[in-house]
Parts: sequence; structure tokens; C-alpha cells
Amino acid sequence: MNYIMEMAQFFLLSLGFGVFIFAPVAKSEMTGGGFQKLLTTVCLVSLFIAQICHVVAGNSASDLHSIILYTSMVSMLFHRQLHDTFDKKNVLLWILYSVPAVLTFVAFYTFQNSQITNYLFILSSALYLGAVTYAMILGHWYLVTPKLSEKPLKIALIAMWLIVIPKLVWSGVETMQASEYLEVGTRLGGGYAFNWMMVSMRALWGYVVIIVMSIFGWKLVAMRSIQSATGIFYAMTIFIFIGEMISSFLFFKYGLLI
Repeated sequence: MNYIMEMAQFFLLSLGFGVFIFAPVAKSEMTGGGFQKLLTTVCLVSLFIAQICHVVAGNSASDLHSIILYTSMVSMLFHRQLHDTFDKKNVLLWILYSVPAVLTFVAFYTFQNSQITNYLFILSSALYLGAVTYAMILGHWYLVTPKLSEKPLKIALIAMWLIVIPKLVWSGVETMQASEYLEVGTRLGGGYAFNWMMVSMRALWGYVVIIVMSIFGWKLVAMRSIQSATGIFYAMTIFIFIGEMISSFLFFKYGLLI
């Protein structure tokens, strides 16, 4: 059942690093330090639980992956606390942001410690989930700062599209290459019906629904109907959680990059 623990760690790392890397999209002097504190708290807690899972899974609490998480968490903690005093990012706050942001690209490599294709796949999944989750959290913050420009939400959506388009192509190519999993009578994976169900749900909920809803979300943001757009982002977050959990199951259980 190791793959279940790997799925849990991947999901938590995606929340922790994938969301935090988008932190500067909305300028802190516009949102106030409170938004940065909220965002950093979500990321910090996610990485803390991810480290617990890492150790429970039988890994060393002092290996390279753990050191990367400790360093990131300490930086995030100071980043959060300093935003009590400063709304606008100063040099120190930028440094504290940059450390986990850079380590994001190292953490997912040490998490898998495998070939480059696997690394790029799980990294893209983390950033995909992070962009959508960031937009959802930011959308809620407009209730606190209603005069905030809609530009940060648009940037988050554009970032998501830039990630999902090549990811969608990649998943399509991988599905065709793994066609033996979808042949009638196959004994690969969980069997013919199960494999089709999982791949279909991954495509529908993880890609189609997200892309369609993001288009409606963009239109609502452009109209400055932020509360309605936030409802869309909330639903997108639920669907992307489901879609990426299915994807991570197919990856960690069967090695499929779908």
C-alpha cells in the first residue's frame, strides 16, 4: 500500500509548494499582509503533514528531501510572521519567498528521485493544482479587499492554461501509448472496465470540466463578478483535486503518466 502514502505526500507537496509559488501574483501591498499570511499558513501546514507522511512511510527524518522541507517550512514561517509587520514585500521577504520557490523544483525531484519524464509530470501536476487552488483562495480574499484589481485572477488563469495545454497533450500521447490497458479482456491495471473508468474520469474531471469552467471563470472575472467567479474556482478546485488524485493513482500504482 506504499502507493497510497506516495499519493498523500504528492497531494500535500502540491498544495504546499504548488500554491506558494504563485504568492507574488497578487501584490501584497494591494491585498494586505493578511492574504500572504493565509496563503503561507495553508502551504506551511501542508508541508508539515507531508513531512510526517514522509517519515511514517519509513524514510529518514534527516535525508535530503526532509532537509528541503525543513528549510522551506522555516522560510515560510518567517515569511508569514514578517507579513504581520509589512504589507509590501521588502528584500528579506523576497528572499524568504524565493527559498521555497526555488526548492519547489528540487523537492519534487528528491520526492521521486527518478527519471526526468516522471519528475516533469508530477511537477506539472503540482503547478496545475497550485494555480487553480491559488485562484480559489484569492477569489475569497476579494470579500476583504473588494477594490482589488481583477488582474491577479487573470494571471492565475493564464498560468493554469499554459500548464494544462501541454499537460493535456502529454496525457493524450501517454494514453495512446498505453492502449493495451484499454483493450477488451486486458489483465493489466485493474482490468478493462476499471481502466476505462479511471482514464475517463481523469480526462473528464481533470481536464474537460476544468478547461470549460475556467473559460466561464475568465468571463466572470472580466465582468468583475468576482463572487460568482470564486464559486467557479471553488468548483474547479474540487474537480482538480479529484482529477489529480486519479492521475496520481495511475502514476504511483501503474506508472502511467496520464
